[in-house]
Amino acid sequence: MNLRIVLIVLAEMLAGLARAEIRAEPAIVPKYGLVELTVRCSDRFENPFRDAACAAEFVAPSGIRFRVEGFHDGEDLWKVRFVPREHGLWSWTARITGGAKPVEAAGAFECRGTHGHGFLRLSARNPFRYEYEDGTPFYPIGIQTCDFLRPDFDGPEPGQGESRTVSNAEWLQAFTGAVNLVRTQFGQGTRAGCALPLIAAPPKGKPGEALDPFRYRPDRYDLDLAARIDAVYREQREAGVSQILILFQDMSLWGGGDTAFGKVRDRESYKTLRAANLTLQEQYIRYIVARYGAFVDIFEIFNEDSYAPDDYLAHLAALIRKADPYGRLLTTNYERPGAGWSDITTWHEYMGMPAREVDAYLVGQIALFKSRGKLVQNTEFGNQGALSNVDPLKWRIAVWAAYMHESSLVFWSMSQRQFPAGHVKTGNANAYIGPETRRAFRVFHGLTRDLPVTMRPAAVGYGDQTQLRAYALAGERRALVYVCHVADHATAFTLSDPLFVQTGPGRWRVRWVSPETGADLASEEVETVHQYLSLRVPPVMVDVVARLERID
Repeated sequence: MNLRIVLIVLAEMLAGLARAEIRAEPAIVPKYGLVELTVRCSDRFENPFRDAACAAEFVAPSGIRFRVEGFHDGEDLWKVRFVPREHGLWSWTARITGGAKPVEAAGAFECRGTHGHGFLRLSARNPFRYEYEDGTPFYPIGIQTCDFLRPDFDGPEPGQGESRTVSNAEWLQAFTGAVNLVRTQFGQGTRAGCALPLIAAPPKGKPGEALDPFRYRPDRYDLDLAARIDAVYREQREAGVSQILILFQDMSLWGGGDTAFGKVRDRESYKTLRAANLTLQEQYIRYIVARYGAFVDIFEIFNEDSYAPDDYLAHLAALIRKADPYGRLLTTNYERPGAGWSDITTWHEYMGMPAREVDAYLVGQIALFKSRGKLVQNTEFGNQGALSNVDPLKWRIAVWAAYMHESSLVFWSMSQRQFPAGHVKTGNANAYIGPETRRAFRVFHGLTRDLPVTMRPAAVGYGDQTQLRAYALAGERRALVYVCHVADHATAFTLSDPLFVQTGPGRWRVRWVSPETGADLASEEVETVHQYLSLRVPPVMVDVVARLERID
């Protein structure tokens, strides 16, 4: 089903009066679907991004009004995108101002049926978990590819050919069901860190060559690139993939650099409320929210920035809130856990340790960030230094360790080619997410997607804790146990002692599953009259998972 419902409005200036003609009849749009108004204005503007404004007001069946800003999309085109979240008959009015006369149009559509679950939000039942607007739990495994438009995918081993990328449609075919969150970053005149330069970099022409300045100024945007981004967002939205969008690629912690708004470490004329170009920064933010707000779940203001002062970030956050009709989640990186406007504590981690140590390290880091009381989301994860990017056991263990402690990971993909250990002296190997890893990620989702967000970390352990580490989540009727072998991954270990899990009294059905393949390993029914349930763990080579369902 094509959810891009387009209501086309033609507006012309005749005899000094604005005239709007609605060419399409009111449409039927599903709840959480997409309405797109296309408005034409015959006025000419020196800079339509700056000199004209487009907005629409949508009135819900309940009477609630939503003001949504539109965006210029080339020539005489403006568009407004909106996601209805209430069934019934909606009305709308759209307006373009800045010309000789305002251009106005009005219409209506019916919201019937439902598509998807809505935007992400913080769970009201567990502050460390996400859920969709309709209350469905969301347990993410995320990815950031180096090219959002043509992602890296299942590249060859060294000497076996060139780096491999594929179309977004091919990528989705392979990753749907394995990855459900994508992180993307926009650059302002820079491609650093694989950013998409919505504000294009200055051209390098020949001496005396006349260059079109329209595409290369900080108050104008690359509409060809913007349209290509539109297409990918639509495809990923149809596939049920949620989105994190970074407005400003930065990395100021790691060094200097130039952007269309200034140097990344400049606190005097760029990252300050006194900046002469602050209005241009605000225009840029409003344009992004207007154009991509219907696709994005989380706005991340900066990426790896450590120079922006708190009052400046708070101002940008307030601007996003004002432009956003949906109340989306906000964050920035590096993390600002004490900022009242920031909903999520984000962090980055590139591992320099073997797979059998990764769970314990992640548990400590997550506990550190959770102490501030906010949801904890890793937004870049992979290997560092001279480690290989191909590390499927580590990726699987890391995903489970994070989930068991109410957190999640976004892998920085480096899947265009397989790099052996020792391939670099500096930098990050990132993560190769190949078929083996995607299979394990699908197993993870199959075992967790129906579990309630109210399950919380529970006590678990056994007598001689030298070979295994165990983690548990428990709720009123369900529990989950994850056990990993930390001595080695070459020999299976059989635990002779019982494993104790704090479930409270009751009778439980226990099913042990391989997190690698999803195959059943063992099952039993167990009963306890005290607080701890006693489990028999099957032999563990790398890791095992147990799902517990209360019987009584």
